[in-house]
Order: sequence, then C-alpha cells, then structure tokens
Amino acid sequence: MNQWILELLKSKQSVFSVRDLSQFIRHSSDAYLRNRISFYEKKWILYSVARGIYTTRETCDRFELANKIYSPSYISFFSALYHHGVIFQYQRDVYIAYRKTDTKKLQDFSIILKTLKSDLLFNPEWILIQEFYSIATKERAFLDTLYLFGETYFDNLDSMNWGYIQKLVKIYDSPRLEKLVQTYIPKK
Repeated sequence: MNQWILELLKSKQSVFSVRDLSQFIRHSSDAYLRNRISFYEKKWILYSVARGIYTTRETCDRFELANKIYSPSYISFFSALYHHGVIFQYQRDVYIAYRKTDTKKLQDFSIILKTLKSDLLFNPEWILIQEFYSIATKERAFLDTLYLFGETYFDNLDSMNWGYIQKLVKIYDSPRLEKLVQTYIPKK
C-alpha cells in the first residue's frame, strides 16, 4: 500500500475533496490523480459520497461532510441546537446556513440548506471554527432559527447567555426578531 494511503487513513479528517486528496498523492498529473482515486474506490479504500467528495470510512462525520460539500456554510438551526443541548429531539438531518435553500439526500440523512442573507452568512460572530467544520454557537443557532422559522419551542434555554443574544440580535437588523427574542428572555 502506498505511503500516502497510510497517511490518509491515519488522518483525523474523514471527508476529502479531490483537492485535499491531491495533497496526499502529490503528483502533478490530473489524469494520474483521477486514476489513483478510481483505483482506491474499487479497492474500497475511498468511498465517493458526492461529486468530487470522498471519505475513507463508510460512515463519516455528517457535519464535516455537509461543510465540505457546501462551502461557505456553517452548521446551524436544529442541528446546532441539538448539538449544544438546547433541543432534545435527535436530528439525523444536518441543517446548514448557506446561500440558497435546498435539500440533498445522502446515504442515511439529508443536508438541509437554509438561505441567510450574505451579511449574516459571512458574519463570523459566534461561529465556532472546529477542526473540520464550522458550527454556530447555541446563541447564534437560537437566533438563526427564530429568524427563519419564527416562534419555535426550545427544550433547554437555561444555559443561554442572554446578554450575548441581545448584542448579537443587532446583526440581523430585524425589529420582528428583536421583539420575538424578548418573549424568550426569562423574567426576573
């Protein structure tokens, strides 16, 4: 087995674009790169999960996959809320903030794209940059959800930082959202 395959299999990263794979293969010919990828797909070392996106495992990190296929984006809405323990209902599908609305069905889950206007999508405030994907903080996911879906039930708002939320709500430039947020703030 080639040394680059061993490096690839040892990598913490689980989802790779063709460009990522070219960093491991280190060959200048595009034809050679395509040939190697095809060869290792046939040997069940690489799995094609979307056009130009591969994984070294039959199951991979859903968040990493969603962010790799759709970039620039970040994990938000119900996926981030479940991840942070704000809602308790398990979300197999991955909700991401992206520049258009769509749904892409993959093996055993869907990636649900939700449109946010560019000044929100590209605003890095309260977006956590993990090693292989980006995810909204619980406060940002809370606001994103209210912004797009309106009034929503949340299981656990106890850990929310309401001071941050009141500062962050300003980036949405939405009086309707500001008013809605006030209904969730605990009364003292």
